[in-house]
Amino acid sequence: MALQKRRPFHCDECGFCRVGDRSNFRHCTQCCMCISVTVYETHNCMTDKYKNNCPVCREDMFSSRQSPQDLPCGHAIHAHCFRNLAGFDYRCPICKKTVVSRTSMSAAWQARARDIEMQPMPEDLARVVNIMCNDCEVKSQGRNWHFLGVQCPGCSSFNTVVENVISSGGVSSSSSSGASSDSGGGGGDNTNGDESMGTR
Repeated sequence: MALQKRRPFHCDECGFCRVGDRSNFRHCTQCCMCISVTVYETHNCMTDKYKNNCPVCREDMFSSRQSPQDLPCGHAIHAHCFRNLAGFDYRCPICKKTVVSRTSMSAAWQARARDIEMQPMPEDLARVVNIMCNDCEVKSQGRNWHFLGVQCPGCSSFNTVVENVISSGGVSSSSSSGASSDSGGGGGDNTNGDESMGTR
């Protein structure tokens, strides 16, 4: 049985041989990839999605023998690379959207909000900033900055970036931060509920 799962087969559409027995895969013409039959009907189709390098290890995913994982945002990454990444970051390495379910992250975001409430910034370090949320892509103005992160008032996510500082230590500032700084951090109280695509 184990040998059958590793049996190679030739895919005419891909143009070369893959591993895993033909009966376990179907070729998706839009994704240009052989997809496991267990997730074929529900996978997120995107043209030539797998004809890119893994954003972590930079290996070509189309010809790789390692299984890619389909992220909720539509991007793809090697499954084993995502497992390593999830140990310290809960975001897509390409678009920075949260890839863990909102339900899984809700408790972590609520805990962070409580920590911020219990530990306010000293007056000399207080800042008022404008932010953009990576998850809902909504910009918010006049938010109180904290080193633990700035929460999006719309979706409650802490996956936000500071676009510019309005005031610092009670002094108004018109200077922009230039390159947006990450206000939410990438740390990882998370539960990886996503399943590997199981492609070859």
